[in-house]
This record gives sequence, C-alpha cells and structure tokens, in this order.
Amino acid sequence: MAIRTIVRLTPAKPKAGENFKLQVVAQHPNEPGTRRDAEGKIIPAKYINQVEVYFEGEKVAEAKPGPSTSANPLYGFMFKAEKAGTFTVKLKDTDGDTGEGTAKLELA
Repeated sequence: MAIRTIVRLTPAKPKAGENFKLQVVAQHPNEPGTRRDAEGKIIPAKYINQVEVYFEGEKVAEAKPGPSTSANPLYGFMFKAEKAGTFTVKLKDTDGDTGEGTAKLELA
C-alpha cells in the first residue's frame, strides 16, 4: 500500500539566503510491534524506517526513524534558500511500502 505523503515549505516563498523548513506529513499507522489487538495478539511491527529528501535529483537529507515514531508523523528539515527548484521526498516502511511527495521552491 502506498504511503500518502504531503510536503510543504514554510515560508512558502523564502527570500534568497533565508532559512526555511521543509515539512513532510506521512499518513501511516507506524505500529511498533509491541501493542496487542482486541484478542490479545501482538500487532506486527510496521513503521517508516527511511526518509530521503532530494533537491533537483540530488540527495540533500536523510532520516532513519525507528519503531517509536507516532502514527501519521511529521518530519521537518531546515534548509537555506539558494536557488529555485523541486524537492522530492521518498518514504519507505519495514514492509517495503513506499510514498513520495514533491514541493517546488520558489524564491520571493
């Protein structure tokens, strides 16, 4: 199943040289493998374990979240606005499911 991925920039149009935040929201249950269902059976672990951020095709950031991440997590990355372009964020979970989202960086 695909991971729904929403990517946004704050501020939406930073000035050249200004810092901005790239935020990623992933719609994912992130089960740690320690919870039990109504029948007392362990719910298998399934969580996002890889977040990669690319700018114009070049990897610029990476995170390796663990099983303690909450459901529907929000990830944030700080960057400096240097030139306009497109960010692509790729997510992967422990079952191999993936998600991808993009955001265009436009300078004010």
